[in-house]
Amino acid sequence: MPEAQEASVLKTAAESHAEIQKLLRNEINSLKSHLDARLKEISALTEQMETVETQTEAVLVDRIDALKKRHAVELRLVHVLYASWRDGPAHGVPPFEQQIDALSATDLFDSAWYLETYPDVVEGGKRPKEHYVRSGAFEGRNPGPDFDTISYYIANPDVADTGWPALVHYALFGKNEGRAIA
Repeated sequence: MPEAQEASVLKTAAESHAEIQKLLRNEINSLKSHLDARLKEISALTEQMETVETQTEAVLVDRIDALKKRHAVELRLVHVLYASWRDGPAHGVPPFEQQIDALSATDLFDSAWYLETYPDVVEGGKRPKEHYVRSGAFEGRNPGPDFDTISYYIANPDVADTGWPALVHYALFGKNEGRAIA
């Protein structure tokens, strides 16, 4: 092959090789850009996931704390209920009949609702208000649709600790003290 022709073939091969290198560099740069974009996306998603995880953990910790408070109140109420059956009202709590009178003075006790909601009270033969002051409050039963017994005890653990039926306490003291009913 003549030298000129050989030089031309080498020049063409070199140009072709340079073109291939250029195409490969462009492809590498494009892949690097895509990789950088994916890494940024992964970083953003990781940050979002960590934020959601932190928020979820905070919600769960709050929920666990609320359940612990509820459990502590319910446990205390079991002791109060037992002592009430054994000894009558706790020290400083009025006799049952006075407690029933206090319930009669509030619209928050709904006898019909109580009997409908807790049919075992009818079967037990107790009057609704008597049942509430003797055991219902300490079992966490609500005296009507507008008063949440357990919520009142959780918000006011001193009421549970001293052995007061929640609504009786609210009617005699809590309302005037500005305590929330739920």
